[in-house]
Amino acid sequence: MAGTPMLQTVVKTIDVLQALSQEDTESVSLARMAEVLRWSRPATHQYLTSLVRTGWLEQDQDRRYRLGYGAVLFAEAVAQKSGTPRAILRTMEELVQVLQEPISFAILHGDEVLIIERREPRRPLIHRNPERHLGLDSASGQVLLAFDPRARADLSHELMTLAEEARRKGYGEIRNHEWLGDEVEAVAVPIMRGERCLGALSVIAPAGRMSIPDAVSELFNARARTEEALLKPEPPDEIPYFSQ
Repeated sequence: MAGTPMLQTVVKTIDVLQALSQEDTESVSLARMAEVLRWSRPATHQYLTSLVRTGWLEQDQDRRYRLGYGAVLFAEAVAQKSGTPRAILRTMEELVQVLQEPISFAILHGDEVLIIERREPRRPLIHRNPERHLGLDSASGQVLLAFDPRARADLSHELMTLAEEARRKGYGEIRNHEWLGDEVEAVAVPIMRGERCLGALSVIAPAGRMSIPDAVSELFNARARTEEALLKPEPPDEIPYFSQ
C-alpha cells in the first residue's frame, strides 16, 4: 500500500541473506559480513544469530556463516510454485528411458547449483543420495555459468575457462570426477526459452559406464525437442507431476 512504511528489520534481514548469497566463498566470517553490510559487529551478529536460530543460516565449527536449509527449502518452494514446464518433465522421462541413467534439471542458486527435478532408472546409480547441491564446476554449473545471465561476472579464472568452454561446445561435462565418494561422469546442456536460460538438463553415471558422445547427442536432441515444445502453449496435463 502506498505510503506504508517499510519494516527496517525485514529490509535488513533481506540485506543479510542477499549479501551472504553473493559471496564467492561457501561460508563467511562475522567480520566480513559486517564489512560488506557496513554495520557494526554487534548489530551484524544479532541478525546472523537470529537467522541461525530460525534455520535460514548455519554456523560451522570455525564460527563462519553459510546459508542453511531454511533458505534452500524456500528456494526449492519458489521453484516448485513457479512450476517446472511439462515439456521439460516429459523430456526427462524420455531421457531416463533411453540413457538408463539419472537425469536432473538444475537451476542457479547464488553460488551453487540446485537440483529441482530428478528422474532415476529402476536400478540405482551407486547409492540413492538425496543430495541436491552441486558446485559451479559441475557439468550443470558450467552450463549455467555460460548461459544464465544471472551468473556472476567476477568468476575465478578456472570457472571462467569452464564457462567459456561450455559456451563454445554448447554443453558442460565432467570426467572421472569424485562426487559423494564415487568417481562419476556427467554431461549437461542448457534449456532456453528465448533469451532466458530456464536451467540445465544433465545426465550422470559412474565413470566408464556411459558413452559421453552418445550422452551429448541425446541431450542435444532432447534440448531441441524441449525448446520447440516450450514455444507452444502447454496442453492439459498428460503426465503426473512428481516433485522429488
